Amino acid sequence: MNETAVNPADQARALVDHRYRSAVPYQVEREEIREFARAIQDYHPAHWSEAAAAELGFSGLVAPPTFSSIILTRMHREIMDSLITGYDPTRILHADRVFDFGRPLVAGDRLTCDVYVESFRHFGDYNVLAIKSVLIDQDGTVVQTGSSALLARVGGPDPGPAEAVRTVTTMSPVTTRQGRTEAVVPAAADSLAPPPGPRIAQPDVDFADLAVGTELPTRTMRLSREDLVNYAGVTGDADPVPFDERSAVASGLPTVVAPGMLKLGLAASFLGAWLGDPTALTRFRAQFAHNTHYLRIPPLAAGTVEFRGRVISIDPRRRRATVAVDARAEGRKLFGYAAAEVLFPHAIRAGD
Repeated sequence: MNETAVNPADQARALVDHRYRSAVPYQVEREEIREFARAIQDYHPAHWSEAAAAELGFSGLVAPPTFSSIILTRMHREIMDSLITGYDPTRILHADRVFDFGRPLVAGDRLTCDVYVESFRHFGDYNVLAIKSVLIDQDGTVVQTGSSALLARVGGPDPGPAEAVRTVTTMSPVTTRQGRTEAVVPAAADSLAPPPGPRIAQPDVDFADLAVGTELPTRTMRLSREDLVNYAGVTGDADPVPFDERSAVASGLPTVVAPGMLKLGLAASFLGAWLGDPTALTRFRAQFAHNTHYLRIPPLAAGTVEFRGRVISIDPRRRRATVAVDARAEGRKLFGYAAAEVLFPHAIRAGD
């Protein structure tokens, strides 16, 4: 028996009020942007052509909104591998993800990632960690932030992701705390909100035509197991569960299923196709909750997901709209809740 074994819950508690900084800055590469765009089926020209990105006022290819998930996922994995070492990675779920976009990421960006463990709580058979991630560019500006609720199953039989998230989301709100280690800048995590960046282009959608209840055009996307392998390669995810049948079943899944972050990328691509402007999203939140469904990927065919959207609020003063996103596979919901905030600038496209 190993007497020096450390309880992962104790390790997680010790990280609350501390910040963990990426050891090496992340360089955003042009080809990686294209590969990620291909993986999430996002074909806006600004992700593929420097000329199209320049028309929007950017110096390099514009990354799709959820491109930052590559960096954030790697940071979370690094923390789990080095600082919280006792959790089984196949029993960790993302209950809630929030992206706040100050500006789009662009090829050539050199980013530092700071991760704040904002809170830890044990509830039933789960350890629940609230984590905030902050991306800072080469000029020292906060460009994006992300928040995650991670659920680590530590006891009892695994009830599956939907039931796990349903159980934890019935908890009373957790009061979070922020702090810093001796090496960090003197700022709490909740003060590190990304400032609005320049958004020059106008979405193709006319803000004046929007109203509460406006429906977005339906879009259907298909995913094969080859697509899952490609996504894993682009994001650097070495976990075989998302694309290997035996690994998926051994982890408690019914078969190979699309990972949550891929579904979020597809949802952002759906919104971008409607808007015609990849810089218009300012916030995107999705929750995997009770009654959500797997996107199953059969061996010799493709899984199909249908996306719909509806405007649920309008802010005329700030020229913003909130759009609820509904994604379904086999007629069942993939998100408990998903919504995006969209900005409609006053600026006019060049040549209009």
